[in-house]
Amino acid sequence: MEMHAAVAEYDAVRDRMTVHASTQVPYYVHLMLSQILDMDMSRIRVIKPHVGGGFGCRTETLNIELIAALLARKANATVRMVTTREETFITHRGRPETDIRLKIGLRKDGRITAVECDCDQRGGAHSGYGVVTILYSGSMLYAIYDLHNVKYTGRRVLTNTPPCGAFRGHGTVDIRFAFESLLDQMAAELGLDPFAVRRANLLTAPTFTDNDFMVNSYGLPECLDWVERESGWKTRKGKATGGNGARKGLGMACSHYISGASKPVNWTGEPHATVKIKLDFDGSIVVLSGAADIGQGSTTILAQTVAEVLGLDLSRVRVVTGDSEVVPKDNGSYSSRVTFMVGNAALDAARNLKSLLVNAAARKLEARPEDIECLGEVYRAGAQDKGATFEEVVTEGLKDSGTITVTGNYSTIPESHGGKKYRGSAIGGTMGYSYSAQVVEVSVDEETGVVTVDKVWVAHDCGKALNRLTVEGQVQGSVWMGMGQAMSEEAAYHDGLMLTANMLDYRVPTIQDSPPIEVGIVESIDPHGPFGAKEAGEGSLAAFLPALTNAIADAIGIRFNDLPVTPDRVFETIEKRRRAIEKSTKKGASDGA
Repeated sequence: MEMHAAVAEYDAVRDRMTVHASTQVPYYVHLMLSQILDMDMSRIRVIKPHVGGGFGCRTETLNIELIAALLARKANATVRMVTTREETFITHRGRPETDIRLKIGLRKDGRITAVECDCDQRGGAHSGYGVVTILYSGSMLYAIYDLHNVKYTGRRVLTNTPPCGAFRGHGTVDIRFAFESLLDQMAAELGLDPFAVRRANLLTAPTFTDNDFMVNSYGLPECLDWVERESGWKTRKGKATGGNGARKGLGMACSHYISGASKPVNWTGEPHATVKIKLDFDGSIVVLSGAADIGQGSTTILAQTVAEVLGLDLSRVRVVTGDSEVVPKDNGSYSSRVTFMVGNAALDAARNLKSLLVNAAARKLEARPEDIECLGEVYRAGAQDKGATFEEVVTEGLKDSGTITVTGNYSTIPESHGGKKYRGSAIGGTMGYSYSAQVVEVSVDEETGVVTVDKVWVAHDCGKALNRLTVEGQVQGSVWMGMGQAMSEEAAYHDGLMLTANMLDYRVPTIQDSPPIEVGIVESIDPHGPFGAKEAGEGSLAAFLPALTNAIADAIGIRFNDLPVTPDRVFETIEKRRRAIEKSTKKGASDGA
């Protein structure tokens, strides 16, 4: 939520440019600066300071980094630029306004037979990440349910409004809202339980979808079981009552997301992720990574991964990131790629370092490497052997080579399913999908139109929770952001002018608005994730939107297809229904007379 900022320093003597940028993608900033300044990349240094949040808007290079650099070179000086809040709104890359027309074929037993989806997105004045957004909106219809016979038409429209781009849950959120809402409505018409309908369409992993997405782990059944049980769905659905004139309701929905794109954004042939580890005389483990920590905790995950492999205390591991002169190149933090891709690279690097240390211990203990037992701070050659301390092994390892530096890489799994070609297939699928199920309880005050979220139960399949506290926080944050989009956040325009370009008119939920959010962590253990892990930061967002409106429909019998469901819209809809009922009653009385 911080405003966009950049500091650019130009050294005319050496023809060198240094740019500090609040970004999620230091490498892309580096690349764009090279193109705009017409400078060799080796003359440019990009530093990413601590960034408290990105959420997608900083997934592409923004004007401010480029303008600051151009001005710095022109003035042969240091230039600092910070956008105002209004400027940030105008240049921000928020979620596009989306109009969706959706048809679902559903049998009496709840099986989905066909899907037809037509999607228009208002992209703003520049395309940016728009092509990817409109692609994800269609391709991600798959990989959550067992779908066949799907037709998707997506259109990205350039308009005289601020540009839209990647935003948490990129491309999937609006489509999932429409899909889960319509599925709930159809279930009600057929007299089917919403959980039963979802269960009738579950996938069986491992499998390939019709559009060639590879699903290797699938924890959605367990997610459904958890939220159904914990929310008391079977005993409370349709029976919840509220006080003070409010009506209560329960709603549920499901969602999913990718763990990074399986094909590189740049086609130079290098690995998708690279991590280096440095070990020197002090015995400290220094992890060098270009991965951008934007508050999601990726630095902690890298430290944990390396410490786990080496069997060392976390205090021995330090992570250095964010400086292009020091760390290896990384594509950045987007599409929930870091834990899966950079985590796997860190795993590879740590194993490479461990192999060197085992060989050093074998030399010191005059044993074979395969007989060495690594206990972290102690290396032994047998049960009765006193062994060598970690410091002694490090000294032995440094004896001939000096400082030890190892490299770990990760590239995506080669596609082996025939590589189906279809329009929009170029970016590929992903190596692992997260899954989420939610139940939302609401109270609706029909006198004022105010909707209150009483409680949320959310289960998230993250493969393996490498840091349970972080996973829980990420899932709660996803729910909270979904609540903002569903209930209050809206970028409104009049004749191309933005009406909500400040934090007073554009209302973001505060802690006062937050309901209790119960999180259930489901671990499906993905065969290709680091220690079995998948993404945890985006997949739970999309389910909140339809779960909320499904709960409102359960409470007052009115289904909202437009978001956000602000009190004025709820009140207006309730009033329209009341007037229609009165009109019908009067007409009936008149006809009877």
